[in-house]
Amino acid sequence: MLKKSFRAAAIAIMLFTGPFAPSMQAAQTGVPSYRVAIHLPTVNTLEESEVMHTILKESLKSVNPYPAGVVEQNAMSPVEIVGDMNATITPSGFMMDSFYESRTGYLLALYNEIGSLAPMYPTGYDPASIKQQIARTEGTAEGEALRKKRGQVELEARINALVQAGFVKPEELGGQQLTKQFVAETLYRVYKNARPYKGSVAPKDSQSEAVCWAIEVGLPGFQVDGKGYVYPEHLPSYSNILDFVHLFLPSKINGTGREYFQFEVDADLLRTAIDIRSENFLYVNNKPLSSMPNSFLLSELPEAKKAKAELAAAMAPQLIGMIQQARLEIQKPRVWDWRKDVIRHPSFTKLVQEYRKTKSQKPLLQVYQAVKTRYNLYARQDSLQVMKSVLDHIQ
Repeated sequence: MLKKSFRAAAIAIMLFTGPFAPSMQAAQTGVPSYRVAIHLPTVNTLEESEVMHTILKESLKSVNPYPAGVVEQNAMSPVEIVGDMNATITPSGFMMDSFYESRTGYLLALYNEIGSLAPMYPTGYDPASIKQQIARTEGTAEGEALRKKRGQVELEARINALVQAGFVKPEELGGQQLTKQFVAETLYRVYKNARPYKGSVAPKDSQSEAVCWAIEVGLPGFQVDGKGYVYPEHLPSYSNILDFVHLFLPSKINGTGREYFQFEVDADLLRTAIDIRSENFLYVNNKPLSSMPNSFLLSELPEAKKAKAELAAAMAPQLIGMIQQARLEIQKPRVWDWRKDVIRHPSFTKLVQEYRKTKSQKPLLQVYQAVKTRYNLYARQDSLQVMKSVLDHIQ
């Protein structure tokens, strides 16, 4: 099983600003040298890093997608919808931003992500017929009115399909503000049977079971801050959230229930995705490349490009197994209170007592492994050092 604890693979590469020269010459002339290390992502990173979600989205291909005809028939892009509703081929940035930040914009994205729900058109509406009418009346007031009608009907047909499926309530469609809580409520209805809430989290500013579920699962944007607040009324970045559920939750609806989308890695796409975001994985003199003032120049050096290629080659054979492990982790509850969830939990009583008798490495490792087996630990929790501190200081 892949280890979830942080690991780094360091590849020693000497880089020089300015003309290349041997390291001895660099020392003599005072030209600075840089040690570049590659930090491989962990399962924690896969779960928690939105950069990794983007890389996966860009470099994976589904091996069990919906039939192309189903997607073509059901899905509709926001640009098409907004363009029609405003009778324009090229909707403005303001139009698109307003749509993306609305409940209807999110619901269209959710509908497209689900993928298998057929639009629920009103009686008498024929998409092919109205398309022909628009073509015949293009450039006229009638054609403009028909486009606006089509945009509105197409959008409502997809939202009504979500309502019919039980994922959205009719009273939630009154033009209210898009919030993290609304996103959590709808996704909880979609996924709660496939991934039930385990009751392991307790944010200070929400008692919504859906919001707690979103925190427990690890949806992007639902991490509590240092004071325990999740801010459920804030505007969400739902595209990142939908990427997460597509990757890590059973999102494909089949005849009997739900299944995971299965993927394969496209090595060329992975190299491109890594190359664009190498600053997230390359460390220079033990500092992230992104923090270096000349990061762009360093990332373009031949040696740095070689390191990026080696990083992609190292990641490619591991990604599918890491996704599978992340899916298993996401099914587990969280450690919210070390005292209640570990120190005084009956499952760990004997192990904790054994460690406190000896303070040795073996019982420490046993506690750590037992806790990891039961809980999905955040990256900040997932180390022997953290476990030792908990056992030594919390009664």
